[in-house]
Amino acid sequence: MSKIRRNDPCPCGSGMKYKKCCMSAYKEGFEEQHAAPGREEQDDDYIPIGEVVDYGNPLLDEAFFARNKVHEISAPRLLYSCLLHPEIEGIAMKVTRQFIDRGKEELKCIEKERDAETLIGILRNKPDPINHTPLINRLVEEKAQAVPLILQELKKPQNDSFVELAVRILLMSGTNYSKEIIDIINSGNNRKAYAISILCVLLGFYGNEPSEKLLWNYYHYMKFKYSNDTYSDGPLLGLTQIQERRERKASLH
Repeated sequence: MSKIRRNDPCPCGSGMKYKKCCMSAYKEGFEEQHAAPGREEQDDDYIPIGEVVDYGNPLLDEAFFARNKVHEISAPRLLYSCLLHPEIEGIAMKVTRQFIDRGKEELKCIEKERDAETLIGILRNKPDPINHTPLINRLVEEKAQAVPLILQELKKPQNDSFVELAVRILLMSGTNYSKEIIDIINSGNNRKAYAISILCVLLGFYGNEPSEKLLWNYYHYMKFKYSNDTYSDGPLLGLTQIQERRERKASLH
């Protein structure tokens, strides 16, 4: 039997991907037996530098968006909604707190903490979702110190929650960080497909030519490389945002 990769169907027959099912149970047994000697497993969702080729000049017309649709449900699409309407989650969390008694100690730390590094430590350690909005707001308040630290952290592999919240903080800070985000995407450290997909959503809100070209290339790459996943939604949503901003600007003239 060949070695099971993270995105292969789980051998238990659940129909789920191996990484979402029995990977931890198999890790010490099955993988050790079948891994090639001296060879470390590479994440199937890791994008090697140089693999994303040039897909030509972007052409964001009606025909392109008619042919290419965002998945009905996906994490990039949910994040995109949060970026467009950040107030909705805050309202939802206020209602949720009336019925759920958790995260109170973490919330106290968030509200009283004035050190950006400590707040980013909370961000790094998967904060309770019920505390996402207050943590985002605090880091935006401390953006002068927090944003450079967040950008530095994004150069390294991070958990999905960190990347999602970081993107929201960067957009709410009100400064264009497209150059820094493009550099992070093109760097050799944080090459997880999901992280790049989420960063691509943010690039769409900056909407400059280098961002558009990068989104175009990554969309076409992810669409075919990860046809069974929703990673391509990130760059496609970024392109959608660029086109919508362009159309709004044109309507004003």
